Amino acid sequence: MARQLFGAGLADYVVRPSDGLWAVAVGAVVTFWDAAVDGTRYTDLQDMEGSAISEVKASEYGSIPRFLGPPDVTGMWADAGGPSRAWIEAHRVSAGTSTAKPVLDWLSIKDFGAQGDGTTDDTSAVQAAVDAASAAGGGTLYIPAGRHIIAGTLTWASGVTAIGAGSRVSILQSTNQNNDCITGSDIRDVTLQGLQLSGPGRGFGSGVRFTRVSAPATTGITLRDMLIQSFGGDGVFCHQLAGSVLHRVRVRTCGGVGFHLQAPQDTVLGGASTSLVGCSVEGCVTGGYWLDGMAYTSLAGCAVQQSPVGYRLDGCTGVSLTGCGAEQCTTGLTVYGGTGATANGFTTKASDGTSVWLTNSAKGVVLAGVAEVAPAAAATTCLRADAGTIATVLGLTAVKANALSGIVNRIDAGDGSTVLAGKTVVPSGGGAARMGTAVLVAGTVTVNTTAITANSVVQLTIQTPGGTVGSVYVNARVAGTSVTIKSTSASDTSTVGWRILDPS
Repeated sequence: MARQLFGAGLADYVVRPSDGLWAVAVGAVVTFWDAAVDGTRYTDLQDMEGSAISEVKASEYGSIPRFLGPPDVTGMWADAGGPSRAWIEAHRVSAGTSTAKPVLDWLSIKDFGAQGDGTTDDTSAVQAAVDAASAAGGGTLYIPAGRHIIAGTLTWASGVTAIGAGSRVSILQSTNQNNDCITGSDIRDVTLQGLQLSGPGRGFGSGVRFTRVSAPATTGITLRDMLIQSFGGDGVFCHQLAGSVLHRVRVRTCGGVGFHLQAPQDTVLGGASTSLVGCSVEGCVTGGYWLDGMAYTSLAGCAVQQSPVGYRLDGCTGVSLTGCGAEQCTTGLTVYGGTGATANGFTTKASDGTSVWLTNSAKGVVLAGVAEVAPAAAATTCLRADAGTIATVLGLTAVKANALSGIVNRIDAGDGSTVLAGKTVVPSGGGAARMGTAVLVAGTVTVNTTAITANSVVQLTIQTPGGTVGSVYVNARVAGTSVTIKSTSASDTSTVGWRILDPS
């Protein structure tokens, strides 16, 4: 005969209303019955350790603790000593005579002895809550406001969710500089939300460290509305992360990388299909975001400040940045190898080195609407594309010079032209015109255009003969200013077509 799980659910946290409806008082003794009035009392109960009990006692918050009801009973009337009873139901009804424990829905770490007083070591209490939820097949832990000292490491389990009262008040405070705060191997389907993870300010530990040992990937991980700060290692390190979301996670003042997502290609799945939305990194010593081998992953509305490298895409496939930015970084974005990286609306501000660097034969890179804003005096380059790289650039706003040794196809290269594989095609008109017509006066005409260089090739044709036609040629050029066209006939008044080409 199966016993069902009761207590500690959201429905049991009853706030006492003004009209006198049923509620549980702090420390009240609660008994259970088969009827709303009179009836037979249930006394064959068990606590979560399997010990026999006949009643339960409400916590300091007026909540009913977890317990197992009588065999095959799925609902009971609870009596807390007031004028009426309330109906409560089991969290999940198991079929037949199965003794499998149901998944827990809500469980407070205070039920396991956590103090949150900033002094008591709560490691064992929080770990006990994680283990209890894991043993039941999964569940949700509530981490109330307070500073919970974590002198050890919390080993997380699949299917266990932790929700705090907010990243400013529900704090897990790591005190051992060599320990990670939360770690786990081969885990999946985990959510951490509304929490602050604070480190000791030095050492080697990370805030969150999830690794893969034998599973294909670390899947179904959600980090949301979190502050992670002051760890000696990475803020977030995830190995082979797949099908996961990091949403509004702020990492600051860590000794490693803010977000380090590593996916060496030693499995079929690898790290893939992950989103970082509205995340930020501030003052991390090694870098902001380092994606190593990730695939089909997106970053949207993310930011980084004061790190050597804002974003590093290392051997990635199909990774995109949309509306992201890097401020006060030596290099804003590095694409190191890989294929199909895109940056749309990416901005670097106050860079003191290179804003965007493409290297190690990165292929298929697309940069659209990338803008360099107010680079520092030490900055050297806006876009650097090393030999072997292939990229397409649309609407680049550059303050510093570009260094383009790779194949860079550019639309709007700064003078209104289009550059394909290093060659200018389809020149425009205007002050930087690369083609047009001019009328000879007494066999000569000067065309003003800033597109002319010392090495430009100028093509000339007679469009409309006039006067005594001679042979036209380039008589003089002033780089960046003008080109003078002359005819061998001083009475030539022909209309001349001209076009400026740059050698590859």
